[in-house]
Amino acid sequence: MDPAASLLLGELIRSQSVASLATLRDGLPFASMVPYAVWHDASGDRLLFVTHVSRLSAHTRDMLESPQVCLLIMAPEATSDSEPVPPQALPRVSIPAVASFIDREHADHRQLAKAYLEKFPFAADWFQLGDFSIVAFAPSGSARFIAGFARAMTVSVAQLQAAVGGAAS
Repeated sequence: MDPAASLLLGELIRSQSVASLATLRDGLPFASMVPYAVWHDASGDRLLFVTHVSRLSAHTRDMLESPQVCLLIMAPEATSDSEPVPPQALPRVSIPAVASFIDREHADHRQLAKAYLEKFPFAADWFQLGDFSIVAFAPSGSARFIAGFARAMTVSVAQLQAAVGGAAS
């Protein structure tokens, strides 16, 4: 991946606040929307996407049954003030991942909660509700990045980590 594509990928991931989440329900694909934050461990070796979900949600039950998921992060469509871009040219990345529920006693819970709440401070009260949990998505294989029209590429986990560059969002 060239430096310009890496820069675009990192900016896309850091600048967006929601991802489409694909889970399996009864063997069939199901898509929902989740807010996410990005977290790196102190060494920068682990990149996680962090969300906070209610156990009452269908996608939460899906992840508990089958933790293999996929996140799709996409640039927004053009506004009336910007130059139109064909939908096929919108930058986007599809990231296969494994979902892990992080309980309050987990060593990373405090840092993951902090990363999430820095991006979504309005969610602080939800951390007091018993049915909500932090879920960390660890990239589990090559991602597929579309940098624009006819600019598709496969991105390794290492390239994904480098693109995000350790900047928490």
